[in-house]
Amino acid sequence: MEPESNPVAAPQSQRPRTRARAWVTALVGIGLAWSPMWLPEVLRAVGADPRPPLAAIGLAGPAASIFWNWLATALVLAWVFGVERRGLSSLRIVRPTGKDLEWALIFFGGAMAWSWLAQLIRPQNAPDTGSATIAALPILVVVAMILSAAICEEVQFRGYPLERLTELTRRRWVAVATTLPFFVVPHLFTFGPEWLLYHASGTVAIYVLYLWRRSLVACMVLHAAVNAPILIPTVAAHIG
Repeated sequence: MEPESNPVAAPQSQRPRTRARAWVTALVGIGLAWSPMWLPEVLRAVGADPRPPLAAIGLAGPAASIFWNWLATALVLAWVFGVERRGLSSLRIVRPTGKDLEWALIFFGGAMAWSWLAQLIRPQNAPDTGSATIAALPILVVVAMILSAAICEEVQFRGYPLERLTELTRRRWVAVATTLPFFVVPHLFTFGPEWLLYHASGTVAIYVLYLWRRSLVACMVLHAAVNAPILIPTVAAHIG
């Protein structure tokens, strides 16, 4: 006699394997999204320093983030389309509603109000070294940095990791708690701990807007608006 087949056991045995594959796929995608934090160091370690060729095209120092951000975003999109076989909507890149954009502007006003209030309570006597370095760059380079950060970092730190980790853990707070430090810590290294007082309100606004409105495009608009004030000292440095 042939052994009796169990149509229920096979799918159940495949579930752990499918879930493990989903975790591996998501973690590789997150690794690609966060490649600006590790890929330059790996290249330097193997003797392929990317800094000279980037400097040759005007992307030295902080401006190199333009290249690394777009590279990481391209890798993530290739991973989403080619490996996961999913679309932009899986990253919450969908057409924003009027309310989405309206709330983006409201949150921008709130973030700027906090920065202004923080300056009144504890005036910043001199700009941090990170802001001073960026303000010394050409105006068009700074504009490109603002736009690349607004578009690419939303994919790298919100759209991809938050969505995938939420799907896997079924807890959005776990996804936020896991990804938030990877966004905040590089800013602290660049702008110093005072960034938490004067500018972290923008980060809070972006996360709240994303979790509430679920529109990555609206978050891109808010991110660009929050970063735009760096143009004030940049323009002043070039006309002063």
